[in-house]
Amino acid sequence: MEIQKLKEIDRIFRQHGIEAEDTFKVISAYYLNVHKPSNISKLLQNLWMEGNSILDKASNDNIAKQTLEYTVAFDYYGECLPIIYQYFLGKRFRDLSGKFFTPRNLARLMTKMLPVKPDVIIMDPTCGGGTFLIEASKRWTNNSCTLVGNDIDKMLVALSETMTLLNKQPNHTITFFNDNIYDITSNQKHLFGKVDYILANPPFSLPIESFKVSSNLYKLGYRNSDALFIDLCWNYLKPGGHLVCLLPHSIITNKEYEKLRLEIERIWEIAAVIVLPEGVFNSTSNTTTRADIVFLRKQTDVKNVSNIVFANISDIKHLAYDVNMFIDQYSELSSIVSDFDIEHKRN
Repeated sequence: MEIQKLKEIDRIFRQHGIEAEDTFKVISAYYLNVHKPSNISKLLQNLWMEGNSILDKASNDNIAKQTLEYTVAFDYYGECLPIIYQYFLGKRFRDLSGKFFTPRNLARLMTKMLPVKPDVIIMDPTCGGGTFLIEASKRWTNNSCTLVGNDIDKMLVALSETMTLLNKQPNHTITFFNDNIYDITSNQKHLFGKVDYILANPPFSLPIESFKVSSNLYKLGYRNSDALFIDLCWNYLKPGGHLVCLLPHSIITNKEYEKLRLEIERIWEIAAVIVLPEGVFNSTSNTTTRADIVFLRKQTDVKNVSNIVFANISDIKHLAYDVNMFIDQYSELSSIVSDFDIEHKRN
């Protein structure tokens, strides 16, 4: 969606005293009015009703109504909703959360790394705009699965649930939580040891003062959100479960994280590390923050895998092509993780 269109939407609703977060609620509510999803959470139900209540302020404005109709007709499955969210609430999202929306093409490529099997639980503990869950739903179109999302921001939970509902397959179950994963509640602890796959882009470099999950990394002195996220995922995953996530490039390279890397090698099977170029998040967050794809598998025994697949994507323009080539070259990266019977190469 072009910035000029967003500015026009902003102008139209400001005339009725509707702005910022309220404008996003109105737009989201209109999508839900059109799709009329069932089995939604209480949180989303409340925000849906609130959005419709706000929309009543512009009920006699035909231009506002036509703008909403055009927006949904142009983008029926809501792929522009994360863009709309960032326009109206972006400053709060970026400045306070340490998170950046994952570009859809990157989320799609990361999802392709997972082997498709029926009846799996796929989780994103920091779901943001729901991009990973949507891409997982598309990849599992012909298979049953359970999609689990969580975010500390209730508006992001509502956005993710809305996006997932608009794209949901009939054989998929969805569940959402609104929790702080670094202060985990009993609400989610029932999932410990049960999740098959985690796809995620956790918040980068936020200080964490306390962590209520068993964590060797915390004991080693790592008190930042991205490091502790790794131990959190270890608790969620069942033995043999897969974690495909984005982590800051500094964790992969900086000396201060040497003990962290050794601890990961001790308790995880490292399948792959894909170094991404600067500018990966430019399309969604206008930042040069550097991130890498890390592919880990929760060990089923004490044996470590000695060979790791490394790839270095040198140019953001070639990201999709290079990662696809990388996956195809090894007959899908998932086969490496599942069987470890393909010769690993180092780039």
